[in-house]
Order: sequence, then C-alpha cells, then structure tokens
Amino acid sequence: MGIDAIKEIRQTEQQAEEIKKQAMEKAREILRKAEEEGNRFLVEVTQQAQQERQQFMRQAEEEARKEIEALNQKAEEECQKIRQMAQAKLDKAISLIMGKVVNMDGHS
Repeated sequence: MGIDAIKEIRQTEQQAEEIKKQAMEKAREILRKAEEEGNRFLVEVTQQAQQERQQFMRQAEEEARKEIEALNQKAEEECQKIRQMAQAKLDKAISLIMGKVVNMDGHS
C-alpha cells in the first residue's frame, strides 16, 4: 500500500467522521425543535382545555340560573294559589261566624 493510499484512507475516515458529527448535530437540532414544538402544542392544548372548561362552566351556571328562576316562579305561583285558597276559606269562615253571631242574638 502506498503513502497516497494511506492518506486517502485517512482523508476518507476524516470525512466520514465529519459527516457523522454533522449528522449528530442535525439530529440534536431536530430533537430540540421537536421538543419545543411539543411544549408549544402542550401549552396550546392546555389553554384550549381551560377555555372550554370556562365556557362549560358559564353554560352550566346559565342553565342553573334559568332553572332556579323557573323553580322560583313555580314556587311563587303555588304560594299565590295557597294564599287565594286561604283567603277564600277565611272569607267563608268569617261569613259562617258572622251568621252564627247574628243568629245567636236573634237578629237576622
């Protein structure tokens, strides 16, 4: 083997080592970018989930408020009916008592 062949082998080995080094650097850069992109995606997904949770809570609160208003209205209507029935019975009781008082005195 000649000196030129040995020099050529060494040069080829150095080129191979340089190519390997560049490939490793490129691989590290790709991994770094992938990690950054993954972190960015995670932040976006987290923010979106928080926004959806807030929207869901607003909707749930609004639905609960409407249901409470409907129940309050129904309760008020029921109370009004009871008041009317009580007033009617009170009026009837007053008439009965007045009728008995008048009849006891002998006046009609």
